[in-house]
Amino acid sequence: MKNIEQIIKDSLENHEMPYDGAAWEAMSKRLDGTTPSPFYRKWWVAASIGTVLVGSSLFFGLNNQTDSSKTADANAPVATKTNTTTPTNNQADNRFDTHTNPQTNTPNEQQVATNSVDKTQQSAKPHVTPNQILEVTPLSGFYIEPIISTKNDSGNPSNEQKNYLPVQLAQTNLCIGDEIEITNPNDALSISVIQNNRTQLIKPGGKRVVTANVEGTIEVVSGKNTQTIAVNRPSDKLYISADPTVIYNNGIPSVEFTGSGAESTIHWTVEKYHGEVQNGNFIVHPYTGKDITVKATSKDLNGCTVTETKTISIKEEYNLQAVNAININSGDSRNNRFMPYALIERNIAFELYIYDAKTGRVIYKTNDTSNGWDGTDMNTGSLVQASSVHLWKVIIKNPLPGEPKEYKGTILVNN
Repeated sequence: MKNIEQIIKDSLENHEMPYDGAAWEAMSKRLDGTTPSPFYRKWWVAASIGTVLVGSSLFFGLNNQTDSSKTADANAPVATKTNTTTPTNNQADNRFDTHTNPQTNTPNEQQVATNSVDKTQQSAKPHVTPNQILEVTPLSGFYIEPIISTKNDSGNPSNEQKNYLPVQLAQTNLCIGDEIEITNPNDALSISVIQNNRTQLIKPGGKRVVTANVEGTIEVVSGKNTQTIAVNRPSDKLYISADPTVIYNNGIPSVEFTGSGAESTIHWTVEKYHGEVQNGNFIVHPYTGKDITVKATSKDLNGCTVTETKTISIKEEYNLQAVNAININSGDSRNNRFMPYALIERNIAFELYIYDAKTGRVIYKTNDTSNGWDGTDMNTGSLVQASSVHLWKVIIKNPLPGEPKEYKGTILVNN
């Protein structure tokens, strides 16, 4: 607004109207022929004084208001007006001519309007020096993505642009419970192992043993390379059957187990005892104790391990098939002499000792299955007391796998 007032003020200053001779002559005759009345003369003087006062007030008020505007716009370009019409002497003297020519005033009004718009636009433009730095603030709600160079100072691709190396997997099919070791081949980038919606990170050059704990897949992600490991649940089921009756083959105790339901060969194991496979069945030799636990393992079509265990209890404990009493008056050599029957059947090296239960003294010993004890004390040469209990012990020189070296028991002597 201050600029427009200044423009109007500058355009009115030294403003002149074109000369009209007819109008001037008519005004002169009117002034010469008519003497104004005292009333009009007083009105004219008062009007002149008022005009001077109002004009002076406006002039000094505008000067005060535009001083600050001139100081602020000192560096801005100032619009000037060039009058293309050169005033004549008659035009300079014709200051009381009230007749105006619209066509003559039109260019000056357009020029005033044009100068006003130009000056307003110029004052609105920012003044920027060559050394001035232009800062741009992003609008609220907008994100300006930074430009990140994919090359380092030496011109080589950065880590973000390097390709991830794929992981070398030893297996692509696992079963529940299996383990696999995964190695990260990248020097500067981590890889991810995803299983059951859980992610494990392996650092550059690191290793991790991963256990397949749920059926489904394990994903190994190295950059854009994704490898899948299938995790399967065993599809087969093993069944084990056994007869708890002990079978003696040549004096050796045996219990037979049979497996079924597997597509491949069954592998057997047994706790404490010795076992062997005969004709597809598992034979266990329980030399001590009554409880037998066996484990059968096989593979299904997916290569998954199928396992089954079974525990049985036998009716009697093996003790070289020895009897617990003899009758020295019996005519049957199997009843009137003491010799463990398994020693006769097995034909192995052994030593048999008979002890006095009260004193612990050895009263008989032999290593020949044909010389069983008949109840005679070798120290005195006489029979032991009737219905007496004695201790016996057998030492095996070369026991079988899983067999103890010594067997012990008691013998009752009747006569």
